[in-house]
Amino acid sequence: MSAIQRTALACAVAMAFGAEATAQMMLAPLPPGRPFDLDLQVKPGSPPVVVLPQAPVEASAMTTPGPAPTLAQPDDDEGPEWPQRTPGQTAEEPAFDPDEKPDRPGISTDPGTSIVCLPPVLKSILGKIADKYGAVKVTSTWRPPWRARRGSYHKRCEAMDFRVPGVRPRAVLEWARALPEVGGHKVYWNGLIHIDTGPRRPW
Repeated sequence: MSAIQRTALACAVAMAFGAEATAQMMLAPLPPGRPFDLDLQVKPGSPPVVVLPQAPVEASAMTTPGPAPTLAQPDDDEGPEWPQRTPGQTAEEPAFDPDEKPDRPGISTDPGTSIVCLPPVLKSILGKIADKYGAVKVTSTWRPPWRARRGSYHKRCEAMDFRVPGVRPRAVLEWARALPEVGGHKVYWNGLIHIDTGPRRPW
């Protein structure tokens, strides 16, 4: 085989491997669309199973051990989607619309949110709140790692954010925190109430 033929063969092999690598890169899975847990196949009567996407592990994390996240920390998700106080708003009264009417009686959810993955204890709390106030609107349950803070119970679908239309959020939380099964609890400035399965704690 001549030098020209060997060079041509080497170029062809390199191009073939390059095309294969490009094809593999194009086949990388995309993050799931919302709602995240509505496509799970759950048999009637069986507990819900949630398959959470795995976050990529950085090379530095594999070689340098760091502190493990603790789920006993406050699930503090305040950020751009959790607005701070507006002018004139006091700590005693988060934002809420006293004239807001529920979509329907009982438990309802925002578009893209599901309560399928919630553990029975949180579903029971929702049921008791709906029985007390007539309706409850769930706005967030499970969040993927890229939308939840470190240590967040939302990453395990063991936390929920909700509101009771037309009812003062602090009044709802004062009633709910008397339930012995309530763990972590908080009212955000935008009027959403957070309850999780962690240690009983406000923050």
